[in-house]
Amino acid sequence: MKKLAVVSTVLALFLLVGLGSAFAGTLADNGKLKGPHWQFNIIGHPNNNFSGDNSNGRTIMVPLKTDNGPTELVCDADGVRIVDDLVPTYKTSVMGGVRLYFEVSNAISTFEIADRDALDGTAKILVPESMLDPATKDINFDIYIRALGKPNTCMNINAYAFDLDQNLYFWAGSAYISRKTGKSVFVKANELFDVNFCQVDTTTNLCIAGTSIELSVFNDVFEEYFWQILNDGSRNVQVRIYPR
Repeated sequence: MKKLAVVSTVLALFLLVGLGSAFAGTLADNGKLKGPHWQFNIIGHPNNNFSGDNSNGRTIMVPLKTDNGPTELVCDADGVRIVDDLVPTYKTSVMGGVRLYFEVSNAISTFEIADRDALDGTAKILVPESMLDPATKDINFDIYIRALGKPNTCMNINAYAFDLDQNLYFWAGSAYISRKTGKSVFVKANELFDVNFCQVDTTTNLCIAGTSIELSVFNDVFEEYFWQILNDGSRNVQVRIYPR
């Protein structure tokens, strides 16, 4: 990222399960993930304000309702569906929902939640620079998402990397999360952390030939990276990060 920030007050740490961090997450015989990991939950909060209680630092609070169901969200069958960007896809603005920013810091050794209250529009997670490839800034972790909570709810997560020089938001992919009934299963979501980028011709608004390239969302080309979270009643979406 172009800007690294050290947040003076870190509200809480991710949950570390197990010992050490050298092992990637694997699927056990029963289909559940196992191994050392960090975990946080995206919680749909019924009120538009938040008490400020930071005793539980493993949650991101979002509005219970930001959008009204299938007319504004993609609400699939039960589970999580990841849609990746196959070609550069960009826009000049991102409207709706709330934003969860992922910001790289060289001052930390573990993932940290710097701002867990997205009821005011934004929240922030700090990503240790050590969890990125030094040359490419590709992620050195695997990330998984699953839907929990009450049935008949859904949430959409759209990932964007912002290029300040072109003033464009490049779409990195989306997670369409629905909770119906039955067993909740984790789905790998690494695709949300790379993006198809290009230089855009300001006259035609099309990619200039020969400039398209796949980049990490944490590449220095981008000023910031965030998830746009749109919610229709989802009370609990769980995210796990497994170091490789």
